[in-house]
Amino acid sequence: MTAIAERSVGTPQKETLAPIASLTLSPVEHTKETLDYWVNWVNDPDVRKWMWDNLPTSVEDINSWLFNATHDSYRHYFTINADGKPIGFINLRQDQAPDTTGEIGIVIGEKEYQSRGIGKLALKAMDSYAKDVVGLVSTRAYIKPDNEKSIRLFTGAGYVPTGHATLDGVTMKKFEKVL
Repeated sequence: MTAIAERSVGTPQKETLAPIASLTLSPVEHTKETLDYWVNWVNDPDVRKWMWDNLPTSVEDINSWLFNATHDSYRHYFTINADGKPIGFINLRQDQAPDTTGEIGIVIGEKEYQSRGIGKLALKAMDSYAKDVVGLVSTRAYIKPDNEKSIRLFTGAGYVPTGHATLDGVTMKKFEKVL
């Protein structure tokens, strides 16, 4: 995992916003500080509405999720840091068949960093990590049909829609990319 941890993924900016001096991905650590960030992000209604509905909300359950994210060799979670501050996370899960495909998810939890091109850079880095470090041949994402920002993010990165899937009663659009 260190290959992605040491990689700077660029400096996105918009004219109306202050430039981001640095953007990095680092392996998620199971700490009280990380737990506090995750609890805030996952329970923010504006962030959560785009996430999988069955993600945990209690501190205890999010702490278990964070533990699994840092101790399961089939889960690769990275904190997205902008200017040295954690602003979200991106993950690659390999715990579902086939074993040559991974599932990617991304959360930009700090609202002032949303819609600034950070997701695009983080996704590009994660795709490279999936191919070059993990050795996957493809990745996929499940996105709520009304999440237009995520759909643009993934299709802009070369993901193609391949149908729909129902996850715990929620219909999601499925996107895949050959790496």
